Amino acid sequence: MSSPYIYINAALPKAFSPPEIAVETTLDADGLRKLMSVNDVAISPAREGSIAERLLSIFSHPEVLFGDPTFIVGNRQMWLDRLNVFVAKNEPIEFVAMAFPYKVPNPLKTTRQAPDVGEALMLRRFQAVLDAIGRIYSPGGRLMILEEGILGRCQGVDPRRIAAYRAGISSITALSGVDETRIRFHSLDDMVMAIPNFEARWIHEQERMRELWQQGDPDVRAAYTATVAASRTSVPTLDYDPKVLARAYDPDQTDSALRYVRDYVDKVAHRQFFAYRSLLLLRDSTGYLHDLSPLALKLTVSPKPENLAVVPVNVWSRVLPYHGVPVLAAEGCWEIAYYGTLGASYGRLEALHLIGDADPRPIAYRASA
Repeated sequence: MSSPYIYINAALPKAFSPPEIAVETTLDADGLRKLMSVNDVAISPAREGSIAERLLSIFSHPEVLFGDPTFIVGNRQMWLDRLNVFVAKNEPIEFVAMAFPYKVPNPLKTTRQAPDVGEALMLRRFQAVLDAIGRIYSPGGRLMILEEGILGRCQGVDPRRIAAYRAGISSITALSGVDETRIRFHSLDDMVMAIPNFEARWIHEQERMRELWQQGDPDVRAAYTATVAASRTSVPTLDYDPKVLARAYDPDQTDSALRYVRDYVDKVAHRQFFAYRSLLLLRDSTGYLHDLSPLALKLTVSPKPENLAVVPVNVWSRVLPYHGVPVLAAEGCWEIAYYGTLGASYGRLEALHLIGDADPRPIAYRASA
């Protein structure tokens, strides 16, 4: 299931079942890259048509397409026109994507603070798209990832967690082995300085959206329903016992002791909506993205007609890397799973570490063959 407002991660577990570690293994970057390579894909563009038509075909490839396939078909001419702006000048196709905020502070999801193999797999998937572009268009493509740690200000996330995650981005990029001349990062923190009177305007947009919600505006209400339902699992909950937390997220549990936890999650998620959506609105209404990368095409994991949606890791994983942990299953394929499901889903696991990793927690897990 996909949403135009937010990526909808898989449902949380109804019981906390952390991994049982059978062995700890430390690998170097080459060793981890070899393991990651099993998730790599070769994306073949259409063989016929104009350059722009062949470029657009990449985003309909089954290993890339995410969400409603009619979005590309229905806006085909718009996408061809936008691609032809670059093709006519023989310049690299420019893309931007919001991603890599921080590890979500929910103990059912992950225990790490720094990026891990999940983010590295996501970078390699982005590069597979750029590689496909380069095979049919010599100037190739470039992606600017808009590191969205600023969203933590909307979510009540400890700034130290955001800083720890951000500090690890360069290391995980190097680990992924992607071409850093084609995939680069830019922090959205500079919105605070780039947008005049940012703080007051952000407050204004939040209050304006809250008024629309109270008035029953159908667009705001639709966004609220989808966003809050999904973002409840992103509320910072590290100070709660994960066993209690799993029960609190289970709607079938009726214990009155869970009432406070649920009230906390609901109220924080409610507030998060207005801060988050108004920040995106401010980003777009001020022309911030255009000034940052004029004419760039937006890549997203929240499919909508005006964006090109890309599968973040692979077609079967339904959890974003920063919401879970990477597991190399016994069948030899990677998936992103919740930390609180590993014991029940995989049994005894091998915890993988990277030499020199700043985060002592496993950078990935491997199931026994």
